[in-house]
Amino acid sequence: MEREQHLQDTESSRIALFCQYDDSSVTQMMKMCTFKSQNKVPGGLLKTMAASPPPNFSWVESHKLAGLGMPRMPAHYQFLLNNGIKHLITLSERKPPYHDSCPELTMHHIRIHDFCAPTFDQIKRFLSIVEEANSKAEGVAVHCLHGFGRTGTMLACYLVKSRKISGIDAINEIRRIRHGSIETREQEQIIIQFYQQNKC
Repeated sequence: MEREQHLQDTESSRIALFCQYDDSSVTQMMKMCTFKSQNKVPGGLLKTMAASPPPNFSWVESHKLAGLGMPRMPAHYQFLLNNGIKHLITLSERKPPYHDSCPELTMHHIRIHDFCAPTFDQIKRFLSIVEEANSKAEGVAVHCLHGFGRTGTMLACYLVKSRKISGIDAINEIRRIRHGSIETREQEQIIIQFYQQNKC
């Protein structure tokens, strides 16, 4: 222990001499670096990372379901966690970068080709994830690449089921909340067909 302390004191003095800092300042800096190195999550990211909103983020149902574009920074995932979101559903063909930076965030992958519509089985899986998470008071976020087509389609299907509204009304509501959503005729049709399958 004494030898380790001596080595640390010697290293502090060398850094202080080279950088023209006093020994106490350098020792404090070294302690801070040691603290940070012990508080890393997988991937070398700090637990205390800053948070910033992901692109095109908005709530469709407050604290229950949100849509967004693909998160691209660790700070985007931290923002989701800070807002009570425990589940992230990826609709794009590849997983988003840094998707393993927040172990507390459960990832779900439902692959849908760009500009295509989901199948009924994919819609049911999506809704099942949302329903189960919400039953435990856990928020869910869903994204594709930009958060418009595939994301908007799934969000509209959610409204059809949760609010008991028609496919057309669900499409209009999602486009009101998230401008530019639901990009193709095929995506519109699957929402209308989902409504027809599930209407009372």
